[in-house]
Amino acid sequence: MPRVLHLVLWLILIALTGVARADAAPGDEETLPPVPGESDYAAGLAAFERQDWRGVIDQMTKVLARRPWRDNAHNLMGYAYRKLGDYDRAIQHYQQALDLNPHHRGALEYLGEAYIELGCVVHAQTMLDRLEAVCKRTSDGQPQEAMCEEWQDLKTAIEAPRQTSATCAIDQR
Repeated sequence: MPRVLHLVLWLILIALTGVARADAAPGDEETLPPVPGESDYAAGLAAFERQDWRGVIDQMTKVLARRPWRDNAHNLMGYAYRKLGDYDRAIQHYQQALDLNPHHRGALEYLGEAYIELGCVVHAQTMLDRLEAVCKRTSDGQPQEAMCEEWQDLKTAIEAPRQTSATCAIDQR
């Protein structure tokens, strides 16, 4: 009996800490509600909505100190760093989000946008291709244009007219 009780308590702990969600689809991290008692995550989301990029970084740093597996916390930190012009840290956090969840649509889109801003359209196209594959997994056979907003946004950004750079800033590092 103690073994069964131990297992039940362990399962409850997993449910309360948000380690696993059986009903979550790949790429859905950004739609999951904050874990109860995780006020730093909620504060980070509020800072994101206010476009308070330093606030996002401060709050999500606290979240990641306790829950380093929160892929969307890394994604939001990447976005904030990118908006502040720190592309090295932005890319590092987008990559961490994708290491944790290779299907994270927001991280794929935002990393692609970062690549465009750095003049690396070929790298952005790679992110668009990955997004297409992820979106097709969840589109239930819908036409490509209706797959997902992240794919549409990145495709539009790639196709937008811009002054092109002869070299990709990433390739120069």
